[in-house]
Amino acid sequence: MALPSYRRGMTREAIATAPAGMRLSERSVGVPPEARARVAALVSDWEFKRRAGFETPAERPVAGAESELAKRVLGIRFAEPIRVVWADESGFGYETRPGHPIYGEESFRIDEQGRFTARSVSRPATAVWRLLSPALRLLQWRTHRRYLRIVAEAVGRPVDSQIL
Repeated sequence: MALPSYRRGMTREAIATAPAGMRLSERSVGVPPEARARVAALVSDWEFKRRAGFETPAERPVAGAESELAKRVLGIRFAEPIRVVWADESGFGYETRPGHPIYGEESFRIDEQGRFTARSVSRPATAVWRLLSPALRLLQWRTHRRYLRIVAEAVGRPVDSQIL
C-alpha cells in the first residue's frame, strides 16, 4: 500500500485541507496571558505527552532526533517510532516512522496570540491498521481531548475550547 506524501513540518501552521488520503485533526484553546509561559514550557517538552499517558524519551524534543513513544491500550503496549521534525520554545512536531500504527505528523504549539493547538495529519499506516481505523480514530479523538484538559490544568481553570 503506497502511502501519500505530505510536506514535513506542515502541522506547525494552520492547514486548510489535509493532503489527499489523509485526515486532518485540529483542536485549539485560547490561553490567558498569565498562563502562556506555563503552557509554552509544557508543550515544548515531552512532559505534555507523558501527562497524556505516553511513555516518552527522557531528553527534550530536538529537531531530527529519532525516538519512540509508547502507549498501553487494554494492557497491550504499542511502540510508536517517531522523528521530531521541529522543536522550539513554542512547541514541537513529530512524524511517525515505520512500525507506528499511524502514518503522518502531529504537533503541539502555542502561537503568538496565545492559542494552543494540537494538530495532526494522519492515516492508518498499514492495511491491518486500516481495518482498525474506527478504533484508531476514537483513540486519537480521546487523546486530543486529553491534550485540551492538560492545557486547562496548566492554566488552572477551564479554558474555552474551539474545535476547528
